[in-house]
Amino acid sequence: MKTLTVQVFRFDPAIGAEARLVPYTMTVNEGARVLHVLHAIHDELDPSLSYRYCCGSGQCGSCAVQVTGEPVLACMEEARDGMVIRPLNLPIKKDLVVDLLPKLEQIASFLPKETLVMPTKAVIDAMKPLRDCIECLSCVSVCPAMDVTKFLYPTAMRQEQRLALDPRNASDRIPVAIKEGLFCCTTCQACFKVCPKKIETTGKAIKKLRASANQRGFTLPRHLEVAALIKET
Repeated sequence: MKTLTVQVFRFDPAIGAEARLVPYTMTVNEGARVLHVLHAIHDELDPSLSYRYCCGSGQCGSCAVQVTGEPVLACMEEARDGMVIRPLNLPIKKDLVVDLLPKLEQIASFLPKETLVMPTKAVIDAMKPLRDCIECLSCVSVCPAMDVTKFLYPTAMRQEQRLALDPRNASDRIPVAIKEGLFCCTTCQACFKVCPKKIETTGKAIKKLRASANQRGFTLPRHLEVAALIKET
């Protein structure tokens, strides 16, 4: 057993109280995860604490929080003395619970073709790295492009590429991805660094979508100017 003192973000917009960090001290088992700390606080110290969890095994993504500034899955991150637990950088419903629904509703849905066309093994292999997303939205919490451009968000682009690859999908995803800000991504890799499933959204999705867009003549005017300069000089 070990004793930890942590700070937890508390905020309830329903009562209009100011957001604050509240210290808690509790005893947990060696190797305890952040989720175990939250359980201990809720069960032994403060039952009013709100947080979200489900599977407890890193498969559902519902327990994503920020620990000392980094998005993590609470059920997978080992608890440390002195850590600060905050919600993801999304609209807050209460304490550590954020509103995921508006972002999840923006993720494109599969639209089946009338005639079934099965993907080849090569296509299936290309889709596999994009299918592990657990929609925790950690990537959304750290994406810098979203703050300054009309870029939708990384996991939405991941889904666009997954659908663009799938021959069973009827909708044309390339024009949609461009409208969602495909060329606004800075390729900073922040989404990959915090992804609990290590999905390479930039390389496996965004860059692939951009290549497809260029091949179909959707190249941006400024890119055409740069290409011309390269050929000339």
